[in-house]
Amino acid sequence: MDADASITMIAAERHPLYNRVALPRYLRGQVRREKVLMRTVEDYAARELDIHFETWATEIDVHGKVVHTNRNQTFPYDALLVATGGRPKPPPWPGSDQVSNALGFQTLDDTDAIIEKADASERVLVMGGSFIGYELAEGVSFRQKAKLTWIMRGPWFLRYVLDDEGGQLCRQMGEAQGVEFIVGDEVEKFSRTNGRFLADTVNGRKVEFDLLTYGVGLDYYTEPVRNTGIELNKGIVTDAKLRTNAPDVYAAGDIAVFFDLMVGRHNQMGTWDNAEAHGKVAARNMAGGDEDFFDVPTYTTTMFGSTLAVMGVTPDVQPDLESVRTFSYDEKFYRKLFFKDDKLVGAIMIGPPKGRKKLIEIMRSRQLIERPKQELLDPANLKD
Repeated sequence: MDADASITMIAAERHPLYNRVALPRYLRGQVRREKVLMRTVEDYAARELDIHFETWATEIDVHGKVVHTNRNQTFPYDALLVATGGRPKPPPWPGSDQVSNALGFQTLDDTDAIIEKADASERVLVMGGSFIGYELAEGVSFRQKAKLTWIMRGPWFLRYVLDDEGGQLCRQMGEAQGVEFIVGDEVEKFSRTNGRFLADTVNGRKVEFDLLTYGVGLDYYTEPVRNTGIELNKGIVTDAKLRTNAPDVYAAGDIAVFFDLMVGRHNQMGTWDNAEAHGKVAARNMAGGDEDFFDVPTYTTTMFGSTLAVMGVTPDVQPDLESVRTFSYDEKFYRKLFFKDDKLVGAIMIGPPKGRKKLIEIMRSRQLIERPKQELLDPANLKD
């Protein structure tokens, strides 16, 4: 690392760094707000980091090596990291602009608003079958103050990763916590009735609610690099070293479509662990290193009183993976492993995460699996 380098950070947030992974726990009421915060303004000053809050890049001059901001500032650079992530897509359903209480779930401020509104509501509607939709459904239902309905277009939560049995287990656990599921359906229109909002679905269901929370994906914030010649494909395309095709410009986190050595092609990951690991590799390379990024992304959260863990590459990213699985509705247990070219590349687990660290170790090693793959499903065969 270059200890003599000056570092300038341009941050759209108004808060110093906080742990977005902790936001679902904060929503559930299991962690205090101050515990979500990870840095103070004084921490940045102590490290001689020049940080500008509520500021965002509007244009990058890759030839002059200058960044322009919404505050009419200009910042020259020798090396530049773009880690702009994305903004939640707006609600796509007809009439959603008439729903005054409609909140996405990305930031600390979003979470504060959801807590305030949900605690004052009798009925909450959650829409979207992704991780965000799940975290909202679990978080609001855990507060046990409002009746909650979860609508998703697919037949079950995380339909591109879980199969029918995994989806049904999630539903059983959610229903035991009081969540009403409406699956294979979507809202046709919103309106008002009896002082509440009303959602009419394509299949004829009617759901009254006071608050709408949703997660329908991200619009990646690529505006600063447009018209620069930097290659885009939803996000910003990089090589395995997180370098773009522009000199001395790197990308990391959600925005980076990086060459993933684990699967041998470009990939895009939206997990905190992945972003943190990207940042470390990008920083070393910006300071003169020549390091490839290789890691196993992980996502772990509670699952309606149990645990959900997703590791590595899953079928939503790489559809042609081989898999083995085991599950038990009675024991609330589900485990599925994914393989590519006889190497373990991914896993999803519901229930006790015993053996998780060993599975990650096997993925990182990229070793050929020569024993029966089903043996890896048994935690007894995975001594941590």
